[in-house]
Amino acid sequence: MQRAPVSQSVTGSQALVSLNSHIPLMLPVMMRTTRTLLVMVMVVVVQGASAGAGFLHTPLGRHFFTAFLRTHQVAGANIFVTPETVGQSVPVSVAREVSAEGACSLSVVVVRTAKDVEATLRRNRGEGLSVALLDTPQQAAVFVQVSEASLLSQSAWLVLGAFTAFEELQRKPVLPVDNLVTFASFNTTTTITTTPTPNITTTTTITPAPNTTTTTSTTTTTTNNNNPRVVLFEAYAVRHDLPLVMKRLGEWRGFRREVPMPREDWSERRTNLTGLHLRCVTMPQAPFVYVSKPDEDNNVEITGGFAKDIWDGLQEIHGFTYSCKLPADRNFGIVTGDGKWTGLVGELVEGRADVVVTSLDHNDERAKAVSFLIGLREIGYRLVARRPGLMDQTWTSFTSELVPDAWLGTVAFTLLAPPFLVLCSVVSPFETERVTFKDAYILAIGAFAVQGSWLEVRSMSTRIVFITIFVATLVVYAHYTSALVALLTVTSTSVGFSSLQDLLADGSFRLGFTAGTLLEQEFKNARHSLFQDVWEKLVAPFPGNLVTDDLEGISKVANEKYIYLIEENIFNSKYGELCRVMLVKGSYFTAQTGFALPHDSPLTKIFDAQLFRLRDGGLLSRAWRRWQPVMTHCTAQQVVAINLNHLFTAFLLLLLGIIVSLTLLPCERLHWKTVGKRKAVRTQQMKALHDKGLVPPLPPPDILYHPSSSGELAFARRYRFNTQYSPPIVPSITY
Repeated sequence: MQRAPVSQSVTGSQALVSLNSHIPLMLPVMMRTTRTLLVMVMVVVVQGASAGAGFLHTPLGRHFFTAFLRTHQVAGANIFVTPETVGQSVPVSVAREVSAEGACSLSVVVVRTAKDVEATLRRNRGEGLSVALLDTPQQAAVFVQVSEASLLSQSAWLVLGAFTAFEELQRKPVLPVDNLVTFASFNTTTTITTTPTPNITTTTTITPAPNTTTTTSTTTTTTNNNNPRVVLFEAYAVRHDLPLVMKRLGEWRGFRREVPMPREDWSERRTNLTGLHLRCVTMPQAPFVYVSKPDEDNNVEITGGFAKDIWDGLQEIHGFTYSCKLPADRNFGIVTGDGKWTGLVGELVEGRADVVVTSLDHNDERAKAVSFLIGLREIGYRLVARRPGLMDQTWTSFTSELVPDAWLGTVAFTLLAPPFLVLCSVVSPFETERVTFKDAYILAIGAFAVQGSWLEVRSMSTRIVFITIFVATLVVYAHYTSALVALLTVTSTSVGFSSLQDLLADGSFRLGFTAGTLLEQEFKNARHSLFQDVWEKLVAPFPGNLVTDDLEGISKVANEKYIYLIEENIFNSKYGELCRVMLVKGSYFTAQTGFALPHDSPLTKIFDAQLFRLRDGGLLSRAWRRWQPVMTHCTAQQVVAINLNHLFTAFLLLLLGIIVSLTLLPCERLHWKTVGKRKAVRTQQMKALHDKGLVPPLPPPDILYHPSSSGELAFARRYRFNTQYSPPIVPSITY
């Protein structure tokens, strides 16, 4: 590559003196609206150049070029010429017109191969406008080389000249669908020959009507016209072996200052992808994708789903075809230990597929390997637990009515209240019955069973304690029985936890999800301490917690003490009618989900442009509502008969009581032989003495309750009636 030598034009008829040194020509500094606009232009003029040699040698071509730079506000432009055409392509008058318009750096660069062009683009960092001329076959050949080197998508290009230059070479340029090339030619009528396809006219002529799209191998002829103009068009091929698709962008007439150009991006214009066949890789995931049974090569057909409706809409707009298959490992895609991708992502990375058509969740790790289209939906993962049933518990059927603190308080009350009753009955002077500890505890326990009392208390203090015991036990009894009745008739909605924090704190459940999905990657790479603890304590130590599919996970939830993490839409679509399981409130790992393409795929911008239109038009929302399942309300529970499992705790307590009683029976017999027998003999002896009158009776009641002196009051205190029959030895008293 070299800079073109600069020559100075004397007159139109004089010979031109060529300067062999590389000297840039500095144009005059012009003042406009109090601004100094510096235009540095490098031009080439060679002896013998004729006025009609090329596009820029015509007044219309020069005016158009200047207007194009003005319209696009180009700060710098490189005009590429070949060594054979140095001086035959860019006259000095072009530099004069450009300099008169404002600050623009115009350079003429001599190139021999595409590598020279690539070096210039790299030096300019892809900025500015690259200009190619088609005045000679040599210039057309260099442009073809540039296109084959994939340099047309890195910066904006303007190609000036007739498109027939490529036909003379019998080579066509490689124009990918994302190329940034604008072609300009004089007043051209282009005859388009198309590949026969359904519903497409095989021969079309570009007319002044805008937005005409055709599939082409072109033949261009220039006609003389009294109304000269420059026609602008773009061309692309969806695949290098397919014909070019040409689209007219507009036309420019010499009296206009601005060049009319479409305002939309190229991705919104290039919608014709006819002839393109895409290799699709998918995974069934309700309600996004439903597939047919795979054949021996894992080929499937997408039979329905929200994602299929959207994908079919794109196919109808763009005209491409596709065929789908499942990944061999049936995974969505995670990174293995050696840095390789599995599943859907691996198929794209390895080049075995062109597009992922399913709900592939977006995350940062996958975004490094593939390009995501705009999200179709925002999804989130929720915990699935077994729905509590009527008397679903076995061990806690008769203990779950009270929380542990309530049970502890009830036991403490039962142990501490009877001693206060005994104390009041002993100390109070108005009590005629002395309450023993045995009677007090029997009273408290009987009160819990709503049993009455044989005791008759008279003092105010003793009555307060007595009433307190009965009121407290009545409150506990009412709450316990109402909770027990509710447990028998009403299904609880509480599963014992409401979040991952509660699940981790409980520690009695196992947590799992489908292996090879986004969840595994998120838990392994989590920075949040909660997710790290859940992975290390509930998931990683138990490999069996990771299942192969959602059905296996839901089955484990229904039959084991197992919690499954699943995407909410999948659960509602496939398992929403199962009243045996339920979703727990709270959503985790929310993300966008949708299609994916390989990195640097030109289809990314094209599909995104159409998806934005579908979303803004409400078509995505309508398609989503179409695939939403009818929600089942699991409120009408069947009557559940109480069986042995439900009464297991009651029978266990009964058995425990029997065992305790049988254990105490030998102790009672031993006590009878050592103490009780002698006491019974003594009691019988006292009864016999009483019957013979040898033991005086108790004083009359009027003395007991109406003492006349302090001495008699002391006597009454000493000889009160004892409810536990053990007649005291009373000394002889004379009235």
